[in-house]
Amino acid sequence: MADLRFERTDEMLQIQFIKLLTQIPFEQISVSKLAKSSKIDRTTFYAHYENTYQLAEKIINQHLAFIKNVIQKSMPQQLNATYFDSYAYFNDALVDYLMENQVEIQHLRQLNFGMNSFDAKLRNLFNQTYSKILHFKTEDFGQYIITNLALSNFDFILEKQRVPSKKEIRDGLAKIITYFS
Repeated sequence: MADLRFERTDEMLQIQFIKLLTQIPFEQISVSKLAKSSKIDRTTFYAHYENTYQLAEKIINQHLAFIKNVIQKSMPQQLNATYFDSYAYFNDALVDYLMENQVEIQHLRQLNFGMNSFDAKLRNLFNQTYSKILHFKTEDFGQYIITNLALSNFDFILEKQRVPSKKEIRDGLAKIITYFS
Protein backbone atom coordinates (compact mmCIF):
# COMPACT_ATOMS: atom_id res chain seq x y z
CA MET A 1 0.00 0.00 0.00
CA ALA A 2 1.35 3.38 -0.98
CA ASP A 3 2.09 5.99 1.63
CA LEU A 4 -0.76 8.52 1.47
CA ARG A 5 1.48 11.31 2.75
CA PHE A 6 3.90 10.66 -0.11
CA GLU A 7 1.03 10.71 -2.62
CA ARG A 8 -0.46 13.92 -1.17
CA THR A 9 2.94 15.62 -1.25
CA ASP A 10 3.48 14.50 -4.83
CA GLU A 11 0.07 15.84 -5.82
CA MET A 12 0.79 19.14 -4.05
CA LEU A 13 4.13 19.43 -5.86
CA GLN A 14 2.42 18.94 -9.21
CA ILE A 15 -0.29 21.49 -8.41
CA GLN A 16 2.20 24.07 -7.19
CA PHE A 17 4.49 23.43 -10.17
CA ILE A 18 1.65 24.17 -12.60
CA LYS A 19 0.64 27.22 -10.56
CA LEU A 20 4.20 28.56 -10.77
CA LEU A 21 4.41 27.66 -14.46
CA THR A 22 1.40 29.89 -15.15
CA GLN A 23 3.11 32.76 -13.33
CA ILE A 24 6.79 32.52 -14.31
CA PRO A 25 8.86 30.87 -17.05
CA PHE A 26 9.96 27.29 -16.45
CA GLU A 27 13.62 28.30 -16.29
CA GLN A 28 12.83 30.44 -13.23
CA ILE A 29 11.14 27.63 -11.31
CA SER A 30 13.81 26.41 -8.93
CA VAL A 31 13.51 23.57 -6.47
CA SER A 32 13.72 26.18 -3.70
CA LYS A 33 10.81 28.21 -5.11
CA LEU A 34 8.74 25.10 -5.65
CA ALA A 35 9.48 23.75 -2.17
CA LYS A 36 8.62 27.09 -0.58
CA SER A 37 5.39 27.35 -2.61
CA SER A 38 4.50 23.77 -1.62
CA LYS A 39 5.37 24.41 2.03
CA ILE A 40 7.85 21.57 2.12
CA ASP A 41 11.58 21.22 2.63
CA ARG A 42 13.86 20.90 -0.40
CA THR A 43 14.90 17.43 0.78
CA THR A 44 11.25 16.38 0.57
CA PHE A 45 11.18 17.51 -3.05
CA TYR A 46 14.26 15.39 -3.77
CA ALA A 47 12.54 12.38 -2.24
CA HIS A 48 10.07 12.67 -5.13
CA TYR A 49 12.07 14.05 -8.06
CA GLU A 50 15.65 14.63 -9.11
CA ASN A 51 14.83 18.04 -10.58
CA THR A 52 12.03 20.18 -12.01
CA TYR A 53 12.52 18.65 -15.47
CA GLN A 54 11.63 15.22 -14.11
CA LEU A 55 8.52 16.67 -12.45
CA ALA A 56 7.45 18.43 -15.66
CA GLU A 57 8.00 15.26 -17.67
CA LYS A 58 5.87 13.25 -15.25
CA ILE A 59 3.01 15.72 -15.62
CA ILE A 60 3.35 15.68 -19.41
CA ASN A 61 3.31 11.88 -19.41
CA GLN A 62 0.18 11.81 -17.23
CA HIS A 63 -1.72 13.97 -19.71
CA LEU A 64 -0.48 11.95 -22.67
CA ALA A 65 -1.41 8.70 -20.92
CA PHE A 66 -5.01 9.89 -20.68
CA ILE A 67 -5.06 10.91 -24.34
CA LYS A 68 -3.48 7.60 -25.39
CA ASN A 69 -6.03 5.67 -23.33
CA VAL A 70 -8.93 7.45 -25.04
CA ILE A 71 -7.42 6.79 -28.46
CA GLN A 72 -6.75 3.13 -27.68
CA LYS A 73 -10.32 2.61 -26.52
CA SER A 74 -11.56 3.88 -29.87
CA MET A 75 -8.98 1.90 -31.88
CA PRO A 76 -11.11 -1.27 -32.41
CA GLN A 77 -13.92 0.89 -33.77
CA GLN A 78 -11.50 2.66 -36.11
CA LEU A 79 -9.95 -0.57 -37.37
CA ASN A 80 -13.38 -2.07 -38.12
CA ALA A 81 -14.80 1.03 -39.78
CA THR A 82 -15.42 0.99 -43.51
CA TYR A 83 -14.07 4.53 -43.64
CA PHE A 84 -11.82 6.45 -41.31
CA ASP A 85 -13.47 8.95 -38.97
CA SER A 86 -10.84 10.93 -37.11
CA TYR A 87 -13.51 12.44 -34.94
CA ALA A 88 -13.85 9.27 -32.96
CA TYR A 89 -10.58 10.39 -31.39
CA PHE A 90 -11.96 13.74 -30.31
CA ASN A 91 -14.85 12.23 -28.44
CA ASP A 92 -16.63 13.90 -25.57
CA ALA A 93 -14.35 12.45 -22.88
CA LEU A 94 -11.23 13.75 -24.62
CA VAL A 95 -12.68 17.16 -25.43
CA ASP A 96 -13.95 17.55 -21.85
CA TYR A 97 -10.50 16.60 -20.57
CA LEU A 98 -8.79 19.11 -22.84
CA MET A 99 -11.17 21.86 -21.74
CA GLU A 100 -10.70 21.06 -18.04
CA ASN A 101 -6.91 21.05 -18.41
CA GLN A 102 -6.59 23.70 -21.11
CA VAL A 103 -4.34 26.17 -19.28
CA GLU A 104 -2.10 23.47 -17.87
CA ILE A 105 -1.69 21.72 -21.23
CA GLN A 106 -0.99 25.00 -23.04
CA HIS A 107 1.77 25.85 -20.56
CA LEU A 108 3.25 22.35 -20.73
CA ARG A 109 3.28 22.56 -24.54
CA GLN A 110 5.56 25.59 -24.31
CA LEU A 111 8.30 23.64 -22.55
CA ASN A 112 11.07 22.82 -24.99
CA PHE A 113 12.31 19.38 -23.96
CA GLY A 114 13.17 18.18 -27.45
CA MET A 115 11.89 14.65 -28.01
CA ASN A 116 10.50 14.66 -24.45
CA SER A 117 8.34 17.73 -25.04
CA PHE A 118 4.56 17.48 -24.95
CA ASP A 119 4.11 18.15 -28.67
CA ALA A 120 6.87 15.74 -29.75
CA LYS A 121 5.26 12.96 -27.74
CA LEU A 122 1.77 13.90 -28.95
CA ARG A 123 3.01 13.90 -32.56
CA ASN A 124 4.52 10.46 -32.03
CA LEU A 125 1.25 9.18 -30.53
CA PHE A 126 -0.80 10.48 -33.48
CA ASN A 127 1.82 9.17 -35.91
CA GLN A 128 1.67 5.65 -34.46
CA THR A 129 -2.11 5.66 -34.27
CA TYR A 130 -2.76 6.84 -37.80
CA SER A 131 -0.09 4.53 -39.16
CA LYS A 132 -1.92 1.54 -37.64
CA ILE A 133 -5.32 2.63 -38.88
CA LEU A 134 -4.43 3.93 -42.34
CA HIS A 135 -1.50 1.59 -42.95
CA PHE A 136 0.73 4.44 -44.07
CA LYS A 137 4.44 3.89 -44.08
CA THR A 138 6.31 6.34 -41.88
CA GLU A 139 7.99 7.89 -44.92
CA ASP A 140 4.65 8.50 -46.73
CA PHE A 141 3.82 12.19 -47.03
CA GLY A 142 0.19 11.35 -46.30
CA GLN A 143 1.31 10.22 -42.85
CA TYR A 144 2.74 13.69 -42.18
CA ILE A 145 -0.42 15.37 -43.42
CA ILE A 146 -2.82 13.33 -41.29
CA THR A 147 -0.61 13.68 -38.20
CA ASN A 148 -0.45 17.43 -38.67
CA LEU A 149 -4.20 17.55 -39.19
CA ALA A 150 -4.65 15.77 -35.86
CA LEU A 151 -2.30 18.26 -34.19
CA SER A 152 -4.24 21.10 -35.80
CA ASN A 153 -7.47 19.68 -34.41
CA PHE A 154 -5.81 19.50 -31.00
CA ASP A 155 -4.66 23.14 -31.29
CA PHE A 156 -8.10 24.26 -32.46
CA ILE A 157 -9.86 22.53 -29.56
CA LEU A 158 -7.57 24.14 -27.00
CA GLU A 159 -7.74 27.59 -28.57
CA LYS A 160 -11.37 27.79 -29.69
CA GLN A 161 -12.76 25.47 -27.00
CA ARG A 162 -14.70 23.42 -29.50
CA VAL A 163 -14.11 20.68 -32.02
CA PRO A 164 -13.96 21.92 -35.62
CA SER A 165 -16.78 20.50 -37.71
CA LYS A 166 -16.06 18.10 -40.52
CA LYS A 167 -17.39 20.77 -42.88
CA GLU A 168 -14.80 23.23 -41.58
CA ILE A 169 -12.07 20.67 -42.20
CA ARG A 170 -13.36 19.80 -45.68
CA ASP A 171 -13.65 23.49 -46.60
CA GLY A 172 -10.15 24.19 -45.29
CA LEU A 173 -8.69 21.25 -47.17
CA ALA A 174 -10.53 22.28 -50.35
CA LYS A 175 -8.96 25.75 -50.12
CA ILE A 176 -5.54 24.17 -49.68
CA ILE A 177 -6.10 21.88 -52.67
CA THR A 178 -7.00 24.87 -54.89
CA TYR A 179 -3.70 26.43 -53.92
CA PHE A 180 -1.88 23.42 -55.36
CA SER A 181 -4.04 23.18 -58.49
